[in-house]
Amino acid sequence: MPEQGNPTELKSALLFGLLYALVLFGVAATREHLQQSGLFVVAVLSGLTDMDAITLSTSRLVSANRLTPQIGWRIIVAAAMANLVFQAGIVAMLGHRRLLLRIVILFGILIAIGSVLMVTLP
Repeated sequence: MPEQGNPTELKSALLFGLLYALVLFGVAATREHLQQSGLFVVAVLSGLTDMDAITLSTSRLVSANRLTPQIGWRIIVAAAMANLVFQAGIVAMLGHRRLLLRIVILFGILIAIGSVLMVTLP
């Protein structure tokens, strides 16, 4: 196992803070100029590698009544589905084919469920 670093180091905290600020800015700018549909683009792009920033920024917008809860949870689910696709890509590049097959099946089920929920729930 490679040596693990301390996750509470200042560098990690600053990097997360910067990422969070960028996503928050992207969400606010997109909402202002492209309305709610543009938020899904930001969610998918930021959700590719990190779910924390989009979840926190979307939750903040919902709690400030600047975004409806019905759109807020859909944005988070869209980001989560994008994250699953990204993780499957990592497995495709680094993992074994049998593992990839299992991941694609399981992630495919989750993406299908997420898609159905986004379309059917109010």
